[in-house]
This record gives sequence, C-alpha cells and structure tokens, in this order.
Amino acid sequence: MSDARAGLPPLQTGTIINDRYEIRQSLGKGGMGEVFLAYDRATQQSVALKIVREEARMPGDDEALRQELLLARSVSHPNVCRVHDLAPSPYGPILVMEYITGQTLHTHIRKKKAQRGYTSDEFRRLAHDIASGVAAIHGAGLVHGDLKPGNVMVTATLDGGLGKGIVLDFGFAKERARASARRPGAPPDGGTPNYMSPERIRSGGASPEDDVYALGLTLLEMWTCRVPEPGFKPRAKPMREQIMFDVPAGLSIDEVKQVFRCLADPPDQRLPARHLRFFNPVTLTTNPIQVPRERLDPGPPPGRNATVQFVAGQQALLATFATNAQEFVGELIGLDKAQITIGRRPENDIVVPEATVSGSHAVMRWANATWIVEDVGSTNGTYVDHTYERKRLVNLMHGGEVQLGELRFKLVSFQRDSPGHRRAKTYLARRDGLTGLLSREQFLTALDEEAAFADWVDAPLTLARYELRGPNRLVSERPTILEMLALRRAATRIVELTDMLLLSLIAVTAGRTGPLRFVVVMVGPGAQDARNLVEQVVGQVQGMLPDGLDLIASIARHESTTPVRTLVDP
Repeated sequence: MSDARAGLPPLQTGTIINDRYEIRQSLGKGGMGEVFLAYDRATQQSVALKIVREEARMPGDDEALRQELLLARSVSHPNVCRVHDLAPSPYGPILVMEYITGQTLHTHIRKKKAQRGYTSDEFRRLAHDIASGVAAIHGAGLVHGDLKPGNVMVTATLDGGLGKGIVLDFGFAKERARASARRPGAPPDGGTPNYMSPERIRSGGASPEDDVYALGLTLLEMWTCRVPEPGFKPRAKPMREQIMFDVPAGLSIDEVKQVFRCLADPPDQRLPARHLRFFNPVTLTTNPIQVPRERLDPGPPPGRNATVQFVAGQQALLATFATNAQEFVGELIGLDKAQITIGRRPENDIVVPEATVSGSHAVMRWANATWIVEDVGSTNGTYVDHTYERKRLVNLMHGGEVQLGELRFKLVSFQRDSPGHRRAKTYLARRDGLTGLLSREQFLTALDEEAAFADWVDAPLTLARYELRGPNRLVSERPTILEMLALRRAATRIVELTDMLLLSLIAVTAGRTGPLRFVVVMVGPGAQDARNLVEQVVGQVQGMLPDGLDLIASIARHESTTPVRTLVDP
C-alpha cells in the first residue's frame, strides 16, 4: 500500500486503526484489497478488516464498498461470512467482517489430496454448505462475482473434525465490474479467470449463472485436486479421465449430474444454486422428497385487506394455454371490476381470440377474496383440474387455473410487464402451458444435455415414451377437451412418480412431443430397472384416466453411436 506516500506508518502487527482496531496479522491479499486479522477493542472480539489498496482503488470504489455493506447485511446465513460495518480510516475505507477460524478450501483440498481425497460424505457436507451460501447470496439479489476455493473457508469442530464451509468476500466484484471498463489483455472484471464462465471470459460481467459455473468448477476441483486453467472445458473429456481420486463413486447419479449441469456452456442450462442438493436419498428418512421444479409463479397472494373489499388491479388473469391462438399465450388481463364477462364477442369485458371459447362464455364475480367463475351456457364448457366434467360454477383462488373451452387462465397477482410477468412469459416460451412439460424444441435441447451427461459418466440413458389413445385417434389427431384434461393429469402424475421411484434430487427431464405424446428421460437405471419402473407408473396412472382412454408406454435405450433425438418418436 502507499502508506509511506501518505505519511502513514505501514500496516503491520500492532498498528492501531481508528483508535479501535489493532492489527494482529495479514490474512491475505487479493486483486483489490488486503485482509487483516484485527482485535476490536470496543467489542473485545477478533474481526477481519478488508482494506482496499490505494493503488488498486478506482472512482466509485467507496460507493461500491458502501453498497456491499448495505447489501451484505441483508444476507443472514450460517454459510455466508457476516459483514458488520464500514468505516473511513487514514488508510482508506475499511470493511469490518466476521473473523472465521479455519483454512481456505484451496488449502483444504491440498491437505485432502495427501490423504487420498475426500470421502463422499465429506464432499456432500461441503458442497451443501457452499451451494447454500451461494443460494442465500442470490436470494438477496446479490452476485458473488469471485467464487473460488480461495474464497471459501472450511472450519473445524472442537475435536478436529470437518466443520462447515463458509463463503467469503462477495458483492464487491460485481460493483467493480460495473464501474470499470475492460482493458485489452486484462481479465474481464474483478473476478478470477480460472473460475469464470465462458460468457464472462468473452464479454465480462458477473451474474448468478456465472457464480453457478464457478461453483461447478470449485466442486470439480474437490474431485480432481487441480486448479482449472482459464477457459477449461471439463465436459470435453469423460469424468473418470479427469478425477484424481474416485470421489464421485459414492454419490448418487443426481449429485454428479448437478455438478455437470453447473458446467453447461449455455447459462440457461445451469441449475439455480437454490436447487442444488447433495445428500444420498437412500440413507434419509422416509419423508417424501420435494423435488425442485421450474414452476409458473403466480406472485404473492393478496393481503388480508383482500377479504374485506375488492381492489381494482390487484389480481389478473394470465393466459397459459390456447389451442388456436398461440399468440395470446402470456397475455395478462387486469381484473379492474368486481364482475367481468369473458367471451369472443367485442362487448365482453375480456375479449379472447381462442375459437373454442363461446361468444359469451363466462362471468367472473369477486366475493370474499375468491373469484366465482360462472359458465353462462357455453358450447365447449368450463373445467377445473380435478375433474373431467363440465362445471357451471368454479371457485378460482390465487394461483389456481380455469379452462374455458381450450383456453386456460391462471389467477396471478403481478402487473403487466412486471418482473413476475416477464418470468411467466419466459416460462411459457419454454414449456407447454397445458402440461408444464418442456415444449418439443426445448425438450430436444435438454435431451442432448442428458445424453452428454450419460456419456460423461458412462451411464445408461433410457427414454420412456408415453401416449394417450382413445377412439378419437381413429378420426383426428386433434385432441378433444377430455383428452387434453387427461393428458395434463397423466403427465403431471407420471413425472412425479418417476421422480419418486428414481429417488431424484432434481426433476427428471420431460417434454411434450406430440398432441397426446410426451417423453421422460432417465439416466442411471439399467434396461430391466427402467422397464419395471415404467410398468409401475402405467399401472398407477391408468386408473386416473376417464373410460375409453388408454395410456400406452414404450422405452428406447440410447447408444452413443445413435443420435439420441432419433429415439423421441416411436
């Protein structure tokens, strides 16, 4: 630091800052600052002081540190280092942080390398802690920006055993990346190139997806005991050709898949940190596993006042599916009156373009925080999910769906063009609004990803192909409303059962591939196990279908010599 130029004594053991913090030792230097162990005379506790070096400071850094403090205080999690205060000092602004005893994960990995690597349970514990810390940071709207083993501390228990992993030093890299221009030959921003995602190396800019890529490389380093080179592509070679010790041998197929998914080149193929799970479901309790799935979020429910009086614009109808009006899917219609008519004729309050909706189809009335949907003699009927019969009256509550003819609406609480609406449109662009399955093109992309993973870990991949068949198939390929309702119910239940029977930690990949067809992908089970699983699923779901409809299933085994997409259609 330029302490001499400022006429200040150098920072060293015994230096007192602000008549409060006594420097005990340097804990390490980074690209933008130095961290010291200090004794806080006011609280009589050890703290960590982060000081930005004078020669590394840039315009805007003081404000960036202030923002780091304000934002970091919003993260309260046992796997994230706490930030206490920001104070001016003669040496520049200092960030006062929790002091954590232990060693960095970088050092810990080298120590475990000499002991023949991590056990699967040790890996699980640390992977869970790091992912939980990153998820907490993302949940607060922050980005770490420089995740790596050197920014994770590993503590020890009183008896010297493995403690927990704690994520350090987040927030500042993102602010720095925003404030500084990318210089020729320089790293994209304040992060570490060895752990950067492909898109960040190309164009700079930290993001949650970049953090997830860095998390994947960090976990892979725990397997390989090698620091990745900048731009390293770990998915280019089979996993077993890269790992030094067979750490993943005791992990479930889904635990390994999560690391693989973190390392995907397309950012949208990476799993959010909050969905990463590292535990062996076979050894857990008998509580059902809640598999995280991509869902259409209806927004927060209305508050208590909604039970007292109607508030115009508080809720809206989101079009999630329309057979004959695809351009209408994603449209959001605010509910600005306590009674609203719906139909195709222009005199209705809500005019819809779907041909199977009658001219005057239904009336919606608000009563005691619930919308009552009354069918007014429509041609094609009004339906809810739990029954196949037409309904004259439907109670529609927050997050619920109603089907008018072949048009589906979901009751939501966000506004047009709001973040909630944008997320909903993104979901509906990827997924079929009737079943929640991936649309065909999105499914084919995800299927390629599953095949790549199966090759990476040398595991079998099986496609379970399902189809609903009834008398109408002899006349037309266009599903009837009854078949649509049955498809939605069957697809939802089949995916749930497959997840449960596979003991999945992450949702299986499933996509709609035809009018009444869909495919579920399974990586791991052998041919006979996959066949037995599909037979169990069919046996349980067939009884849920209306008379006259049959659930037909077939399986196809992927071989590396055959393009996996050719197996989608029977």
